[in-house]
Amino acid sequence: MASQLASGDLVSDRYASALYDLATEKNLIDPVLNDLSNLKNILKDNKELSLVVKSPLITSADKLNIFESLLKKINANELTNTFIKVIEKNKRFSNLTSIISQFMNINSQKRGDILANITSAGKLDDNQKTNITNQLKSILGDKLSLSFDVDKNIMGGLIVKVGSKMIDTSLANKINKLKIAMKGA
Repeated sequence: MASQLASGDLVSDRYASALYDLATEKNLIDPVLNDLSNLKNILKDNKELSLVVKSPLITSADKLNIFESLLKKINANELTNTFIKVIEKNKRFSNLTSIISQFMNINSQKRGDILANITSAGKLDDNQKTNITNQLKSILGDKLSLSFDVDKNIMGGLIVKVGSKMIDTSLANKINKLKIAMKGA
């Protein structure tokens, strides 16, 4: 399982890097980034589409038809359309979400942004997100890109990841530390 995950990350990184290089060469970073961001939001908001993308029962050609119509609706750039065709040809639709995320990470790194991932037990409201953003910007600077995720398994609190550093104030982590301390006593 771990080797599959690592190879999936490697595949995503290669596709994202290749697309980023092409977009840079053709001076199309922002249009492609906008297209991919729209696709990521569509996939995030539509669980059925996410299942279709990952399903081995649905052919790559059928997936391509779906994405071509989506790209047409958002008036996507020609490079994005070509990229989706390459994804179909190489049967990599199952990696699409990861490729999009990796493309965004590469773009943020090239622009000098600091990437931070905030994981909470429940969906944060806009006020909470603003407070967290302001606090982190005061510590890390203005070039900060945040992503917010929900993981009910942490029960409460937050997990903040910035690069290789992680601050885990989750309730699940505190319970685990308490269990370890009680075993030692």
